Amino acid sequence: MSESDHPEWLSLDPDEEVVWIGRPAVETLYGTIATGFVLTLVLIGFLVLLGVPFSYYRIQNTDYVVTTQSLYVKTGVFSTNIETVDIDRIQNTEYSRSFWGKQFDYGTISISTAGSSGAEISFSGIPDAPAVRDHITDLQRTRSGRGRGDDGTRGADAGGDADTPPASADQVAELIAEVRATREAFERIERHFTEAAESGDWSGVETGSSPDESDGSDGESDA
Repeated sequence: MSESDHPEWLSLDPDEEVVWIGRPAVETLYGTIATGFVLTLVLIGFLVLLGVPFSYYRIQNTDYVVTTQSLYVKTGVFSTNIETVDIDRIQNTEYSRSFWGKQFDYGTISISTAGSSGAEISFSGIPDAPAVRDHITDLQRTRSGRGRGDDGTRGADAGGDADTPPASADQVAELIAEVRATREAFERIERHFTEAAESGDWSGVETGSSPDESDGSDGESDA
C-alpha cells in the first residue's frame, strides 16, 4: 500500500493529504508464537498457537493513517470500526516498545487529547515508530504555526484580527485610570448611602447627588 493512495474506507477533505499509511508489523506475532511453543509443555501453548491465524487476520484488517489534518485507526475482522483524532486536538504522544519490539524493531505510539483520561487512539506494533511519531509532531507544529504570525501573535485565520494592532502602553494606562475612577465613584456612592442610613437623612439620595454635590446644587438654586 503506497502513501500516494489511500484506503477505500478513508474519505478525505479536499485540502487533506495522506502523509503516512501503515499497519501492525507481522513480527508482532513472533512473540506469541514463541510463547506458544514454550507453553506446549503444559498444553496451554496449543491454545495460544490456535489464536495466531486470527491475530494475523486482525493485522491484515488494521490500518493506521496519518494525514495533514487527522489520525485514523481502522480495525475489525468481521466488522469495521474507525477512530479518528484531529491533529489540532492532540495533547501528547507517547512511544513505547516491548521486549519483542526491541528484538524486531517495532513499537507503539499512544495519542492522547486534551481532557482525555488516557490514550485516545494508538498505533500498535508499527515498524519505525519513532519516525512516525516525528511525522505527527511536525504536523502539530505546522498546524499550530498557521494560527500565529512571525511575531507570535494570532493571525486572522486563527480567530484573531490581523489589522488590529496591539494596545500601546498609554492606552493600557488610560484604561487602568478609567477603571480606577469608576471604582472610586462607586465607593463615594456607597459612603453616601451609608451616611444617609446612619443619619436618617435621605434627601441627598432622593436627588441622586452626594452630600457635597447637594450643597453646590442648593447654592445654584438660590442664585
